[in-house]
Amino acid sequence: MTNKLTLIAAVAIFMTAFTACKNKTNEQAKLEATSFNTYVDSVNGIQHVYTEENWMAIDKGYTEREARLEQQISNLEAEDKAKAEESRAKYQALKATYEQNLAAAKAGTEVDSKQVLRDRLFGEGKISADMQFGFVTPANVLNIYETFVTTVDNNKDAYSREDWDEIKVLYEALDTRKNEIEKEMDGADNRKIAGLKIRFASIKAANRAGTKANENADAKKMDN
Repeated sequence: MTNKLTLIAAVAIFMTAFTACKNKTNEQAKLEATSFNTYVDSVNGIQHVYTEENWMAIDKGYTEREARLEQQISNLEAEDKAKAEESRAKYQALKATYEQNLAAAKAGTEVDSKQVLRDRLFGEGKISADMQFGFVTPANVLNIYETFVTTVDNNKDAYSREDWDEIKVLYEALDTRKNEIEKEMDGADNRKIAGLKIRFASIKAANRAGTKANENADAKKMDN
């Protein structure tokens, strides 16, 4: 009986230690994922200086965090893995836009700010001045709304009044396309999009008005 009790106690101690170790591993994995996602959001939400040196610094920070994340990827929960993949996609979009602006800066040409905005909201080359939204399908429309609203939210403090005007036009065009394919969409996706639309309306109302007020104040200062 004594030996049996000793064995049970030993197993209990082992299981407790194993659980504690696993929890610590999962916690570290989550910390690395949070660091990775936060970094991508931060570099997406700032006004950039387009130089080789600046890009090297940005990419170095990303590469270091991605390497640490990869070491923990097997310990992440499915939701955290999905979020990390979203961050990877956002960073690739940022990279494409940055390289475009860097090339323009080197060539001394003027950057098309509206095209840069379109690329950041929808992906490189998806939308041009012709405003064709045929690439939006029932299968990807939810993801497109999520990317659009999240990108606007992350960059809301950096947008000018002209940016908000263009965002409004793009959003309305996206809505028009969504209405065209709505009968083919999944009901759950439609409900999630309804929530994203509410979120976007709140972001726009709070920030577009503030931008206009700030620009008016700046104009008055210049007049004085």
